[in-house]
Amino acid sequence: MELLKSILKIAHNIYSLHEKASCNKKQCNRLRKRIELLMVPVEKLNKQAKMRKDHDDILQELLCTMSNAESWIQKYSNRMWLLKFIKANRIKEEFDLINDRLRDAAEALIMLTSVEHTQDFLKYFDEKEWKKQNIKAIEADINDIKEYLKGEMGSVAENVVYVADKVDSMSNKFDNMTTKMDRLEDLYKNLEAQLFSGIRMPWNPKIIQAADLVQTELLMETRDCLLYRGDYHKSPVTIKVLKGELSKDNETVRRSFDSDCKTMKKFECMNILRLYGICIDNSKSEPYYCMVTEFCEKGTLRELLSSDKNLPWEQRILMALDAARALYRLHQSEHKTVLYGNLSSSKFLVDGNGCLKLYGFGLSKTESSMRRSCNVKKREKNTEWIYTAPETLKDINAYDKHSEIYSLGVVFYEIASGNIPLQGLPVSEKLEEVYQLLSTEMEMGIPTDCPTILQDLIKKTTDINPKNRPSAGAVVDLLLNHLNKEANHE
Repeated sequence: MELLKSILKIAHNIYSLHEKASCNKKQCNRLRKRIELLMVPVEKLNKQAKMRKDHDDILQELLCTMSNAESWIQKYSNRMWLLKFIKANRIKEEFDLINDRLRDAAEALIMLTSVEHTQDFLKYFDEKEWKKQNIKAIEADINDIKEYLKGEMGSVAENVVYVADKVDSMSNKFDNMTTKMDRLEDLYKNLEAQLFSGIRMPWNPKIIQAADLVQTELLMETRDCLLYRGDYHKSPVTIKVLKGELSKDNETVRRSFDSDCKTMKKFECMNILRLYGICIDNSKSEPYYCMVTEFCEKGTLRELLSSDKNLPWEQRILMALDAARALYRLHQSEHKTVLYGNLSSSKFLVDGNGCLKLYGFGLSKTESSMRRSCNVKKREKNTEWIYTAPETLKDINAYDKHSEIYSLGVVFYEIASGNIPLQGLPVSEKLEEVYQLLSTEMEMGIPTDCPTILQDLIKKTTDINPKNRPSAGAVVDLLLNHLNKEANHE
């Protein structure tokens, strides 16, 4: 009952914050409406004489999601907070995540209560619908903020000039008022750019013309492809050029690409590597096929953790959140769960801002259609067994979402310690002994100053019992909740 009271209390706090919102009003309003709907089954549970024990996990996750929703409104409905947090470039991602988790809660709650008109109730949490609505709301909110900034230019100028004068007295960088006002103009131009950088446009993979691509540095060569750094419309990209015997059936390639694009669109997320499109060029004697994705200059997560041992804990927590959010996006697809298959630290790329991007899936049909034989590229045996859950090593068919959560837990350990556990140890038939060694090393290898949230999640996600491991959504909630609390203490 205490859980229900806490949930209802946060809901009322959100309603109050919504009334006071000075920006992002439309998004706040949409969030409030969904929460009001969710409180209908919550109120029903609150009136029940007894609560079953199996309700606690669902309600505990909802409480964490509600707390994150409250933090989102606190940060982004107040202009002063907005200007402080805008550089995080995560407004839309946090909002989408909270809406996803509210949808999860809605589906769970209707199983606990007899909600009338279930389908009508769930349609308000439909992913496709709320994403369309949110794009319009975001555009309107951004325009409101821009108008506010223009209107406040005069009053803010006085404060900026005062600060500039203080700087002048120390460094003599400003010669006159004209220079100061020029800097003020630059400030607002940069702020406007930051506002729009927080709005990630929807993915729109397409057939790219060869003339629009510029290949520069060769990054890597494998048996099946060449990886280049390149430019696409002046944006840095990675160009994967296929090698081997290639097909000349362009129509089949296009159909496969269209099919794969529909699949990829379902997993659109800042933590899934963005696909710009494919290039087909048969103008020469040999066919030329390549795939174009966003460029991640810091390489793989494994490479970064090996080269930089002094990453601050806040950055490590953000990396853990990125990894969990990527997996959540696959597991919680609106249509069906998608399993990645061989998750490890080498499957995440890191961009210039330190943001993790999961890569290596989604274009299987396209790449197969580009080759003369679909069996040219066979699945290689996974030698990174240390990421494999105990139940899967015992039975290859025992692989599900819980198994991937275990792999995520090992990645978390790497993020915390910088090391791969039991590296170089061969697989033993005595699995119990191996996993006991693994558990011991992971417990001893975590730095003493590691934040409690990360220590707890490593332990929970690598639990020997699959049923005791949290879902990807619950992991994301806990990490985001931790970051929100840290931000509130600053």
